[in-house]
Amino acid sequence: MLYSRRGSLGSRLLLLWLLAYWKAGSGQLHYSIPEEAKHGTFVGRIAQDLGLELAELVPRLFRVASKTHGDLLEVNLQNGILFVNSRIDREKLCGRSAECSIHLEVIVDRPLQVFHVDVELVSTFKNYYSLVLDSALDRETVSAYELVVTARDGGSPSLWATASVSVEVADVNDNAPAFAQPEYTVFVKENNPPGCHIFTVSAQDADAQENALVSYSLVDRRVGDRALSSYVSVHAESGKVYALQPLDHEELELLQFQVSARDAGVPPLGSNVTLQVFVLDENDNAPALLAPRVGGIGGAVSELVPRSVGAGHVVAKVRAVDSDSGYNAWLSYELQPASGSARIPFRVGLYTGEISTTRPLDETEAPRHHLLVLVKDHGEPALTATATVLVSLVESGQAQKASSRASEGAVGPEAALVDVNVYLIIAICAVSSLLVLTLLLYTALRCSAPPTEVVCTRDKPTLMCSTEEAEGVLWGRPTQD
Repeated sequence: MLYSRRGSLGSRLLLLWLLAYWKAGSGQLHYSIPEEAKHGTFVGRIAQDLGLELAELVPRLFRVASKTHGDLLEVNLQNGILFVNSRIDREKLCGRSAECSIHLEVIVDRPLQVFHVDVELVSTFKNYYSLVLDSALDRETVSAYELVVTARDGGSPSLWATASVSVEVADVNDNAPAFAQPEYTVFVKENNPPGCHIFTVSAQDADAQENALVSYSLVDRRVGDRALSSYVSVHAESGKVYALQPLDHEELELLQFQVSARDAGVPPLGSNVTLQVFVLDENDNAPALLAPRVGGIGGAVSELVPRSVGAGHVVAKVRAVDSDSGYNAWLSYELQPASGSARIPFRVGLYTGEISTTRPLDETEAPRHHLLVLVKDHGEPALTATATVLVSLVESGQAQKASSRASEGAVGPEAALVDVNVYLIIAICAVSSLLVLTLLLYTALRCSAPPTEVVCTRDKPTLMCSTEEAEGVLWGRPTQD
């Protein structure tokens, strides 16, 4: 029994020792080094990684063992660093195997501990080289690179291999949409139909995908008392600009606004372009006759002319205006002959509208002449209006009296103004001690008053009017040729 107990105790001690050995040996370290590593290449701080103190490495007989490659790796007992002891040839060690490792056992006595260490030999093609940017990349300049990478070993002779590398440069939103020019000039005829396409804006974005997706919008503002969006609109995708209502040249000759282009990047980038839309005039307004200030009777211009006037005497003037512009507002005047009557001794200035005699008049002339003047613009098609002028031939005395009455009517307000000034001066003098100065001012005002009558000679009778506006014009209804 005693032997059995002793044997049982020894068996238990042996089992505990084996268990401790297995437990100590269960810890493993893993290192990796490139193939063809030279003598002295650092592998790892093995003592530190195993939790051993540097001072106990020698007393505890720290050593590294390998069944087949024990001389390839060694430990410096002074610093606990595992290093390459001699050049390692991966092909000689592992052939063409994809994986290649050196298995080491690290043994420490007193007490006994055994550790397992794997040192992997890694190819240069796998982990140890990478491409590094030498300068900033610009996808808009070069979007992709095709490279050939060559790897050489340190053997003698040197062996090498190549690999092709494709590098695609990813886009970032660093370009705003750009228009071909900062401003466009557009010409549009007035009276266009609503929804008329007047122009297309286009902006290009040098980025890619969403960063290059451009949308358009109006930079809204006020046009007079109305919003710009009531006049025009822009299609968000196509950039087409439309007029939403008929444009009127007489109301709006120039419509200037901006269109914005924005990309879909984050954050979005954008730019603006200016459109100058000139509304071209159409001949949509007929000439309008100006009403006469004096001499009008029953809607017609009535003029009294002495019977004994010479050729070239101006008897009346027809006036008209046109709301259009350019050629559409350029007016000409034509005297229309009266049907069934003899040739009349008058003519009208083509562009002045002045009616004058073509020859001297005498006692045999008809007492009255009904003249029809056609006013015509130069549009396409031309629009017209007509005026009637009634010229009455009277004795020279009657013409003088009519002229004098017209002149008196013209100077009357000025004379009345002088009289008012006289009364004002008298009132001031009543309360002022500057009587002499006041009388001098009164005398100067009286002397500067215009004459109250105009004298016409017999040899050159004229129609007397206080102002040029007194010359006759007739209202007429516009007609179209």
